[in-house]
Amino acid sequence: MHVVCSWAQQTSLVKGTVVDSKTQKPMRNVAAKLQGTNQTATTNAEGVFVFETVAPGNQSIVVGTQGFVSQTFSLEVTAGETLDLGVVSLDEDITAEQQLSLITLTENDLGDDNGGSESTAGLLQASRDVFMQAAAFDLSQARFRVRGLDNEYGKTMINGVPMDKLYDGRPQWSNWGGLNDAMRNQEFTIGSAPSDYTFGGILGTQEINTRASIFRPGSRLSFSGANTNYSWRAMATHASGMNADGFAYVISASRRWAQEGHWDGTDYSANSFFVSLEKKFNDNHSINFTGIYAQNSRGKNSPNTEEVIDLAGENYNSYWGYQNGKKRNSRDKDVEEPIFMLNHYWKINEKNSLNTNVAYQFGSIGNSRLDFNFTRNPDPTYYRNLPSYYTTMHEFPSGVYTGNSVENQAFAGLARQQFLANRQIDWDKLYRDNVENGESLAILYEDRTDDKLFTANTILTSQLSDNIYLNAGATYRKL
Repeated sequence: MHVVCSWAQQTSLVKGTVVDSKTQKPMRNVAAKLQGTNQTATTNAEGVFVFETVAPGNQSIVVGTQGFVSQTFSLEVTAGETLDLGVVSLDEDITAEQQLSLITLTENDLGDDNGGSESTAGLLQASRDVFMQAAAFDLSQARFRVRGLDNEYGKTMINGVPMDKLYDGRPQWSNWGGLNDAMRNQEFTIGSAPSDYTFGGILGTQEINTRASIFRPGSRLSFSGANTNYSWRAMATHASGMNADGFAYVISASRRWAQEGHWDGTDYSANSFFVSLEKKFNDNHSINFTGIYAQNSRGKNSPNTEEVIDLAGENYNSYWGYQNGKKRNSRDKDVEEPIFMLNHYWKINEKNSLNTNVAYQFGSIGNSRLDFNFTRNPDPTYYRNLPSYYTTMHEFPSGVYTGNSVENQAFAGLARQQFLANRQIDWDKLYRDNVENGESLAILYEDRTDDKLFTANTILTSQLSDNIYLNAGATYRKL
């Protein structure tokens, strides 16, 4: 006779809720692992993870996801009982290389006057999506655009306030250029995914949060060199954290400059300042003030054809010339548009919150260039100045190719010699021609935009049930 005895070990349930320490919003798809076992759990849309069969005794759980510092919890599990870890806050891993807000890409975005060929790097630069990072960092400089869309199809916001220009729907990245540390707290939605702040666009939504209390307390100084539009950058940032009196502040300043950037004749000067002040009245009400000043002045570089690059090199820039022994660029871009913003955060109850914002932005954007009347284009790369003008000649109206004729080949050789001898704008000649003719044949003018923009909006977030959330808002903008 055989007697078999068995005892069922009573297990316990362990659960917790994972939130982002900055935004205090639930984090989805965060992994939780029970050490010493093969049990794992993943958080749902509400940030909740559950282990349903945990053996009693001393246990250890690790909670973490990419880009955040993992947390380990040592537990004493009692048989048959439910253990709730409560809220687990994960901090961003500032030591990991997240490629957040790289200013080089932002400056490249500024290189196109009309913005039509701008990439979406500024919108996607801090996304942790693998494809979006590749689109922003690896492909943007080759003019790749996600879905072939310009950045007017995305939405950029600061503290819930839209930053897209009313006249073209595109953000002016230089309005906060150089303030990498101050603008690093960002949330993203990709494509048409829902956002807590706006309906967004088909390219996605970028929300930058400058609330003083969410910054990690401490100071940071940095000095770096680059070989792009500017040569040097110095930056300093200090965050106080929330004190016992309910006050928090963040200040940041930077300077970027170059006597000459990567391209010939491209001087650069940019000064940026940032301040954020928050007063927390109680657990339900808080007011935050943000001020941003980012002045930027830079010389532009010309878009060159393969023929021009072969003749003059890849660093060649046709927009400048010598005047009184100094390089002078005919195409300068000057941006100076300060932003002032006041935000009220109201936690109505555990399931409802209201964010009300007012913002005022003013200033100017100027783009200079040469115009000409009754005279040839002063740009050295004007098509009639290049050898290809003669080597591509065809007879009119027969259309017979004559570019290989002895005469045109001779003209092409002469054009090549003249271009190499006069590669830059001749400022002295422009002034001399204007004086001798008694009228302005060449004019240096500025396309200028002076704006005063007032924005007010309010955003309601409500949890109607465990599975239903409501976001509602209203926005008023006056230019």
